[in-house]
Amino acid sequence: MTPRQTAVAAGADLKWLTNSASLLRRRLRYTVEAARWWGLVRLLVSDLGLTLRAAADTATSALKTGQAQSIPAADSAGAVRIEIDRPRYESIFLANLSRALIQETPRRRGRVRERAGDAIAAAKRFGIDIGLLQTALERTPAERLAMLDRNSAFLRAARRDK
Repeated sequence: MTPRQTAVAAGADLKWLTNSASLLRRRLRYTVEAARWWGLVRLLVSDLGLTLRAAADTATSALKTGQAQSIPAADSAGAVRIEIDRPRYESIFLANLSRALIQETPRRRGRVRERAGDAIAAAKRFGIDIGLLQTALERTPAERLAMLDRNSAFLRAARRDK
């Protein structure tokens, strides 16, 4: 992933990510798992007002399990608990990740490749006989319908003869 994709997947600004990584003395990696972790840290800091260190510790312990859980955060006496609904967070994160991978994918450099050519020519090269298709397409829609009616009448007659 690119740095911009990681930021979009985490739902954060790239500058926030780099500054937070510096404050936590943590190497900023551009992977899906890192974006998942940073996204939860950002939610805990921006929406709940936790300190960066407390949010980092809470996110680390929350992502160890796969279900909703209560985690003690910023209270050593155990009077305050934060409940993190992991499946709901995963849903939000995966939507952000999808947006990051689709919208933030860098364009390739160089010229745009031209189409591979004519589909009929490709079918011929592949070994498909397209003669029947070409003769049917040369007819008008009314002639094609009449041909289909004759074919279906022939099939009905052949089934009756059995």
